[in-house]
Amino acid sequence: MKELRCLVFTDQEVVRAVLDRRRRVKDTLPVGTVSKVVYHRHEGPEQEGIETRLTITDDNGVVTELGLPETEVTAALVGYCMGRRIPLPVASDKMLHLINGALTLMITMNFNKAPRLVVAGGAEGAGSAAADRLSPKRRVGR
Repeated sequence: MKELRCLVFTDQEVVRAVLDRRRRVKDTLPVGTVSKVVYHRHEGPEQEGIETRLTITDDNGVVTELGLPETEVTAALVGYCMGRRIPLPVASDKMLHLINGALTLMITMNFNKAPRLVVAGGAEGAGSAAADRLSPKRRVGR
């Protein structure tokens, strides 16, 4: 079975997650108020991903633009979910996507695993021991 979960975030949640993460890891932040959030999808085989751009305006009207790579925003959103006790599977792939203009954390499980094949019958020996474990009725009196 394969599983897909999508968590869609508002711009305010993305900003809060990024700022919280930057404060926690003691990364520098421009002083001011976030006035705009823009998502830019890179095209091409080498630069795939989504860049998040925050436009920050300080008290003097000076505008600073802060570009954030996809890995930083993904980590910030995962931390945001953990802080709000939203369960996320550890053994999963987490990727950012844009859905209807909103940043979305897409979580996939078991997409890269090969399906397991179970032999339900076969010759005596190792194969039949496995079949015995899987059988709803165990054989009696061999």
